[in-house]
Amino acid sequence: MKKLFILFLFFPFFSFAKIEIKSVVVNGIGSTEQLAIESGLVEAVSQINGAKIAAEIKTSLSQTTTEEGSEVTKSFDKNVSKLTNGFVRSYKILSSNKDKNLYNVKLSVEISKFKKSVQTKRLRLAVVPFKASNTLKVNDTVKKFEGSITSQIENYLTQTRRFSLVDRSFLEEQTNELNFIADGAKTSMSNDEIAKLGNRIGTDYLIVGRVEKANSFITEKKSKVSDTVKKSLISNAVLTLRIIDVATTQIKFSDTYEKSMSSSIEKVAADLASSIGDEIINAIYPIRIVNASLTQVTLGQGGKTMATGDLFKVYQLGKRIKDVYTGESLGREEIEVATIQIKTIKPKTSEAQILESIIELSDAIKDKDAFIVRPFKKAKAIKAKAIKAKSQSVEKTQLIKKLKKESEEEW
Repeated sequence: MKKLFILFLFFPFFSFAKIEIKSVVVNGIGSTEQLAIESGLVEAVSQINGAKIAAEIKTSLSQTTTEEGSEVTKSFDKNVSKLTNGFVRSYKILSSNKDKNLYNVKLSVEISKFKKSVQTKRLRLAVVPFKASNTLKVNDTVKKFEGSITSQIENYLTQTRRFSLVDRSFLEEQTNELNFIADGAKTSMSNDEIAKLGNRIGTDYLIVGRVEKANSFITEKKSKVSDTVKKSLISNAVLTLRIIDVATTQIKFSDTYEKSMSSSIEKVAADLASSIGDEIINAIYPIRIVNASLTQVTLGQGGKTMATGDLFKVYQLGKRIKDVYTGESLGREEIEVATIQIKTIKPKTSEAQILESIIELSDAIKDKDAFIVRPFKKAKAIKAKAIKAKSQSVEKTQLIKKLKKESEEEW
């Protein structure tokens, strides 16, 4: 219990799926009272969970009625939950009448409904595990990169809180668990667990990728003034990526990415995932300004996708633009109005300082003008540039001192 509390303490923004109990009053008609009850229960399931699940329940109940004959009533009342895979928790006969050859019953029925989390209403993406190209020899480095790039892209897109990420890496484990629940429905599994069956969701877009290159090697550099040898790990990778519309199989996006750096292949994967994630989020859901004061703005994105010190450009959205050839929308005109720098990062939002602006953002936000922000410079790049500039400045100072000393010695 303590561990569960800690989990909620650190992840308060999780929204879990849960079971809801709905009560409905329905009528059922049949040649026998039992068939009339069955008709009413199927109608109740249909109202709450839809016709598809109701059809499956009807088949299950019909088979049971046929198999058990005259003993169906006692068995049915006792095992109604198991017979309906947990969808019917209980029922009560409010009235029962026979009119000529037909029974008409009125039932109060409690139905289990699996309520999906609000995240499932977002645009659904699935990252298919990346695979090496046919021409690439698969070794440990390639395997590490395959696994790392897949999970890193999933992590990044999940952190943006813009998409519903559907897992495609652990399908076997998920299927085994659902099979376990299905088998338990016949024995002692709880109604709430049984109601989870049939709720696996599909995806709108697939992100697929092929690893063209993944390599790590050691370089050696010998000192000019001693026998010291400096060893460095160099890793590089090249991959191609596509985003595919599942319904139409249309390729919505395709590009090639490459990266080389003095670090591990996992770090290369992390950097590539960040670049890919940035490109996807900025193409579909660019970051919005949700509030502004005279000196800072609040952005509608936080978490690990943001970094303190990152620079962003602020754009005011103008009129809508269309492609002159196809007539398709190209989005809206974007007018650069400000530069901001990230100062504070929260799970869902970020605070940024306004470095320069040609308009009063706080007033424009109040007037409901729309603004988006796009990445300009990463904090790491800014820091690296500053270090390089400082190093060059030190070298220049040392050179001047050396030349001055040589000049003084000559005189």
